[in-house]
Amino acid sequence: MPLDLPVSELVAETASGWFAALRPPPRLSLAEWAEQHARLYDGAVFKPYAYQREILDAMTDPAVERITLMKSARVGYTQMLSAALGYFIAQRPSKIMIVQPTIEDAEDYSKDTVDPLHDWPVLSGLLSEAGAKKKGDTIKRKAFPGGSLKITGANSPRAFRRIDLDVLLFDEIDGYPAVAGKEGDQIALGIKRLTQSLQPLAVLGSTPLLDGESKIADAFAAGTMERYHVPCPHCGTMQPLVWGDGTGAGMRWRDGDPETTFYVCVNGCPIDESHKLEMLEAGRWVAEQPFKSHRSFHIWSAYCPLPGAAWPKLVAEFLAAKKDREKLQVWTNTVLGETWVDRGEAPDWRRLYDRRETWEPGTVPAGGLFLTAGADVQRDRIEVSVWAWGRGKESWLIEHRVIMGDPFTDAPWRALSAMLAETWRHEHGATLPVTMTAIDAGDGVTMEAVKAWVRTAGPQVMAIKGSSLALAPILGQPSAADISHRGKRISNGVKLWPVGSAAAKGEFYGFLRLDRPTAESGEAFPAGYVHLPMHAGEETCKQLVAEHRVTRGGKGRGRVTAWEPLRDRNEALDCRTYARAAAARQGLDRMGDEAWADLLRSIGAPPEKTEAEAALPAPARKASRSSWVSG
Repeated sequence: MPLDLPVSELVAETASGWFAALRPPPRLSLAEWAEQHARLYDGAVFKPYAYQREILDAMTDPAVERITLMKSARVGYTQMLSAALGYFIAQRPSKIMIVQPTIEDAEDYSKDTVDPLHDWPVLSGLLSEAGAKKKGDTIKRKAFPGGSLKITGANSPRAFRRIDLDVLLFDEIDGYPAVAGKEGDQIALGIKRLTQSLQPLAVLGSTPLLDGESKIADAFAAGTMERYHVPCPHCGTMQPLVWGDGTGAGMRWRDGDPETTFYVCVNGCPIDESHKLEMLEAGRWVAEQPFKSHRSFHIWSAYCPLPGAAWPKLVAEFLAAKKDREKLQVWTNTVLGETWVDRGEAPDWRRLYDRRETWEPGTVPAGGLFLTAGADVQRDRIEVSVWAWGRGKESWLIEHRVIMGDPFTDAPWRALSAMLAETWRHEHGATLPVTMTAIDAGDGVTMEAVKAWVRTAGPQVMAIKGSSLALAPILGQPSAADISHRGKRISNGVKLWPVGSAAAKGEFYGFLRLDRPTAESGEAFPAGYVHLPMHAGEETCKQLVAEHRVTRGGKGRGRVTAWEPLRDRNEALDCRTYARAAAARQGLDRMGDEAWADLLRSIGAPPEKTEAEAALPAPARKASRSSWVSG
């Protein structure tokens, strides 16, 4: 039976205070806790934006072990990290580590972001220094009841040794060095430190940098890939905000004036920025991949309701950056929160498409004086481009043909031989044959099939192989590729010609950037100009610029420049490269005025003016011209 003992009023009041003090605080989600206790830099209460709430709550969801946030600037990530720190100190004491790109960054973060946490009322007296510099070590450590906080740099080789963690916060991971000394990848090392925790959490956040090297982009792709969808205030359609390209959903403005900026929804509704707050409040995160303990989010500046991220301001920043490659990269990373695809030397395919010229398919325009072909062998087809060449390396794409068939059967090779036996009608009436064809024999799978055809194709065919040397010339010295039964090279057998693909593509992309002269100017096409026919479709134009030259490395790694694909299909570019090598063998790089004059006479074309004649005044030029022709 219960005991009913007399207790004085003073004892009862004291005991009630003890029991209240011993009662655990109510368990709140991180977003709920932040709204009550987190503070901004000016001391005001932190009110998470609509898109921030679910990211914060994911950090306290027991089912979530990893969170990735690929972000732009101006989305409040630093404040979200501060709220998470405060929560895990006051609400769920844990062993925490924050990883900044460098030890210097860690020191700055400790002073600028962690130290102000002392001023939060809910954290008053909880967070204290646990140790600082020891023998030159600048890593910061702090302690609090039931847990600890360590702030380190990703460049510290010893940062992840001999520790167990519950919460690991990676900040700006695309700024991390490649590895932590000899220890390896910092993210993999850190996550191993969570294996002993009953409720592990790793948070990875960063503004992305270079495509192909971005740790945050890789991490985002490994998670749920969530984007924040908002409703159109007019038609109600849910959709993520995108920058767009001016043809569909995205930002629009008139006459180059940022102050006219508005947003166009997927159904074409114009949206004024005054609707932004109501759109955000009605929004939701939508995943593209199923949830498997890892939630990943992408958010960019257009969602931020602060004046500094107003849509006209973002457009003004774009207009200021778009003509400078480096500034545009910074804008892409910090405003769109997207990786920078360094197109390097690649012109825009649409510019090529829009500048195409009209001439009759199967014919050669007046300036093209000899033809070469490049052939690329695939597993189910052979693709061939025929190019015409003129003075100053001016060139014309005459035809791109696809010959379907298994290259291990005879049919496609017979069709290729038949095609190369054709002639093309020149504008001046003559017919031109293909003078040299270069075919790629560098693929180990189809090499023997290519060599077998080259043996019977005649002297107007050359087998080529891409050179691995970065500074290799467009066409190098050949080497014997046929081997006798004694294992010796057959000197009069098939030869492999090395082709400097980097040099050929670099020259080609430089020529593609040349501007076409206006009709009003009356100027001639510049040397090297590339002419594309109207019958070359969109796919051909895309393939011609399907690669880009980029430089990788730095920060302790050797810098390497290489050509990398922008899309899967690039046969037209490869065929152009091979046709250029064939033209080099035909002497394109060495041809002088006399050689070009011989080619003109061979096709019945009128002689061209020499440079000296072109420089004379009109009457003198006319007299000199007549005398030269009659002579």
